[in-house]
Amino acid sequence: MNHLIKIFFLLVIASQFVLSQDESIQNLFPGKWKMEIENAEVFEEWSVIDDSELIAKSFTIENADTSISEIIYLKKVSDDGAYVAIPENQSMTRFSLMNFTNKKFTFENKEHDFPQRIIYEFHKDGKMTASIEGDVNGEFLRKEFSYRIVEN
Repeated sequence: MNHLIKIFFLLVIASQFVLSQDESIQNLFPGKWKMEIENAEVFEEWSVIDDSELIAKSFTIENADTSISEIIYLKKVSDDGAYVAIPENQSMTRFSLMNFTNKKFTFENKEHDFPQRIIYEFHKDGKMTASIEGDVNGEFLRKEFSYRIVEN
C-alpha cells in the first residue's frame, strides 16, 4: 500500500510540474517580440488561442514593406508539446518538445533538413533568444536570434 501512495504522490507532483510548465509557456511567449537586423526589423507576435495552443506570426518590415515569413503554433498534441512551423510557401513541419526548464524550451525533429532543433530561452531583462541548430552536410550549424519584448 505504501508503494501505491508513493506512486500516486509522484504522479500528482509530476502533473503539477507539467501544468506549471504550460502556464510558463502561456505567460512567456505572448506578446510582440522584435529583433533589429541590417535595414530591417523582424518580429514574432505571439498570442494565446486557448489553454493548449498559441499562435505566432513571424514577419519582417523593411523599407515600409511587411512580409510574413511563417506562421508558428505551439500546441499540446496528446500529452506532448509541439512546435509547428508553416513557412511562407512551404509545407508544415512539426517539432516535438524534447526538453524544458523554467524558461528554456527545446523542440526537435531529427528528420528535418535544417534546423533539427529550435530553442527558445527567455531572460529576466525582457529579452528572448531563439536559436536554430542542426547538422548540415556533416557539420553542426547554429544560428541565434535576439529579440526584445515591445508589446505585451
